[in-house]
Amino acid sequence: MKNLNLLLILLVVALAGCKTQKIAPKPVPVAQETVASPAAPAKVVKPASVVSKEERFSTASGETANYGSNRFFVIMGSFSVLENAKRLKETLKSENFSPVILMNESGMYRVCGNSYEQESAARAKIAEVRGTFPKYSDIWLLIRKQ
Repeated sequence: MKNLNLLLILLVVALAGCKTQKIAPKPVPVAQETVASPAAPAKVVKPASVVSKEERFSTASGETANYGSNRFFVIMGSFSVLENAKRLKETLKSENFSPVILMNESGMYRVCGNSYEQESAARAKIAEVRGTFPKYSDIWLLIRKQ
């Protein structure tokens, strides 16, 4: 009986192990094709949006500024507390800006980095500052209300 069981097991293993396997055929090499790649599409860089506000303001007490007929102001920071505006002003001075603190009719202190007669010049300065100083990416444009 043991021999019969052993024979059956060997027969099953032999038959199971002899199954034919399907092997994928070897790929046939193809001649090298040269495909002209289309020119990469021009990358369109969308300018970052610039927030702008129009309001009346004056220079804060103790500040001197001669912005003449300039109507567009690059605002580096806005604060409800004068001491915070002064702190930013000192930081900006150390980074070679010429900041002035302005105060609007609501009592907010605006730290101005520069002012311009033309809006395009002010927007160009905003783009330049954002590119050079990423930490000032939230600067915005203040338009003097007439």
